[in-house]
Amino acid sequence: MAVNRGGADDLSPRQREVLDMMVAFQEQHGVCPSYREIGASLGINSTNGVSDHVRALERKGYLERIGGRGAARAMRITSRARGTLDEGDTLGVPVLGRIAAGLPIAAQEDEEAVLRIDRGMLPGGAPVFGLRVRGDSMIGDGIHDGDIVFVRSKETCRDGEIAAVLVDGEATIKRVFREKGVLRLVPSNPDMEDILVTPDVGEVSIMGVVVAIWRQYF
Repeated sequence: MAVNRGGADDLSPRQREVLDMMVAFQEQHGVCPSYREIGASLGINSTNGVSDHVRALERKGYLERIGGRGAARAMRITSRARGTLDEGDTLGVPVLGRIAAGLPIAAQEDEEAVLRIDRGMLPGGAPVFGLRVRGDSMIGDGIHDGDIVFVRSKETCRDGEIAAVLVDGEATIKRVFREKGVLRLVPSNPDMEDILVTPDVGEVSIMGVVVAIWRQYF
């Protein structure tokens, strides 16, 4: 397993090698490698040199520390790194929590799982993450309670696209339309009304555009 080069453009070649090695080692052994194991695998003689690369990966958001400083085994591969994992014809997509298909709910950002998806389902572009749907406001578009929507990270969307929207700390998926300074969030369920987001409602941001749906039948 390796890090998809297209999804980790902020890494140097050596940082990519270190992250690749750490991911592969963790997949095989269940823990991250030690600095000495990283150095031996990649021909880096100095543990200080390994430490520098690990700290850079931590700083860039690909690793996070779960224990004391000074040990690679105290690191965890983050959802950002897992969103760029490349395993042949499959792609690792982190599922980061739940989102409302109904009234907005508080955004949940804890990683639930990493789904392995045929990369043909999600052609190249910005990183993709998953959100578990709660509610049935988007059933007209085939999005049901319990589904996982795959969202391509973007800060904008075109009118009419289905997007994940964060409204004053709460998240929902709706079709998005802009109308004279008002953001109209439109459900695809005739029993539910549009949500009008006015400038005084608080912070509003587009999390990304829905590009696919995952449904588990069994």
